[in-house]
Amino acid sequence: MGTYSYFAQPIENISTNHIILYELLLREWSDERQAWQTPASFEINAQTLVHLLQTALAKLDDHHVSINLTAKQFADPVFTLAITDFVRENMLPRQLTVELVTCPEFAVLKHVSASYRAAGILLALDDVGSDNMYANVKDMLPYVNKVKFAMQNLRHGEPTTPAEIEELVFWFRKSEEQQMLFTFEGIEDQKDIELASHFGITRGQGYFFSRPREPQLFHDGHIN
Repeated sequence: MGTYSYFAQPIENISTNHIILYELLLREWSDERQAWQTPASFEINAQTLVHLLQTALAKLDDHHVSINLTAKQFADPVFTLAITDFVRENMLPRQLTVELVTCPEFAVLKHVSASYRAAGILLALDDVGSDNMYANVKDMLPYVNKVKFAMQNLRHGEPTTPAEIEELVFWFRKSEEQQMLFTFEGIEDQKDIELASHFGITRGQGYFFSRPREPQLFHDGHIN
């Protein structure tokens, strides 16, 4: 378990710069580079994930966090039991969000989401509008609490286009209709802040606020 660690990246209120929660992002130690890097595979086992979650929480003042699960991990009853047991014993309701980058089958989401809801865990669909298109996930929306729109998946370093803005606004309005929380990912500069503010988007994440850092570098909502 020593080869992995969670790094933290804040999700902030765009208007107040208050940190709402931290997304915990898996990193793997590279002996060759002598540095932490994005792992080649995210398929760690449930015991390792819970250990890493517990370790990260011990270093953060605020225990409102999110973790990412693969579709395989989400469908695995061992993960469901390990995470829900940990939350019931160590966290308050609604402190943990489970983010799904690759959506499971609808029947799986419908079934497993009930166990997470019962434990007070929130569910989020990540990368809507890019990896997860509306036609493919629309039936799943009643079973999740949040959606995250990753602008960086669309523009790939290029200036934001009108079509990308239209997609952003589409998902923001869908989240409002469904009474879900909406996070604008990939905020990189003041122009992105102005874009979010123009449409009334209040939750943001990206390098403009902070790169992923070791959890102990955050203290009282600030970077040390």
